[in-house]
Parts: sequence; structure tokens; C-alpha cells
Amino acid sequence: MVPAACAPADIAIVLTTIDPYGWAHPALLSYAEVLALDAARLRLGLHRGSRSARHLQESGRATLVFADAEVCLYVKAEALSLPVAAVAPELARFELVVRDVLEDRAEGEEAGARLESGIRIAWPAGLDPAGERRGRLRAALLV
Repeated sequence: MVPAACAPADIAIVLTTIDPYGWAHPALLSYAEVLALDAARLRLGLHRGSRSARHLQESGRATLVFADAEVCLYVKAEALSLPVAAVAPELARFELVVRDVLEDRAEGEEAGARLESGIRIAWPAGLDPAGERRGRLRAALLV
């Protein structure tokens, strides 16, 4: 994980939860919505009414995918709901306890292959992803 101050504003993280029918449910997060507390704990801030928030509350399980040119990390975690933060009442907050991290690297006959690009976010004009929104999300995740 990169420190909050230098987290990329344009790279998406894939969050996968499990829906009530047992299917994987993917969602895209920005780095502003994820905070690493330490090597074993992450905090997430999701929109309160989202399916991903509902699935996390119901199943208590998540997988996050962090991808770059050299490696993909699959972070499997158990999710615990946190109380609403006064600074961002629209967020459903979760603490994730990391249970496993899998690395996916090009090896063997795939050695030297690398991702050319991942899922990137193009923010609308006037929205500063590293500005006020990120600060508000960080404050909500640190409570």
C-alpha cells in the first residue's frame, strides 16, 4: 500500500463481495475509500445504500484486488461494520481484518509479461480527487 499522501488518484481498486445468491459482486473503489491502518487491518468507506455495503454487512467477507505492472495482490479479509462517523454520515464504514494475501506474478513461460494498464479513473472537471473529498473520507476512516 502507498501512504495516503501519495496514493494514486486515478487508479481503481477492485472490491469483490458475495451477494445473497453466492455470486461474486465486483465494485470499483478509489484509493481515497481505503485506508491501511497497519499490515493486517484496512478501513473502507462505502456509500451507505450500496450493494457492496449491504453484502459486506451480510457476509462479512471481501477480496480487494490491487494491480500494477509487476504484480496483482488479492487481499482476502473479514469485514466488521463500524459506527457511523459524524463527519461523513453517508458512508458505511468497515474495518477489514486481512486473512490472506495472494500474489499473482508472471512466472515460468509468462515471465516478463506485465500489465500495460489497469482500471483507471478519469475524474470530472472541477472534482479534485486529492482534495476536499479525500480529506473528508480520510477523516471518516480514522474515527
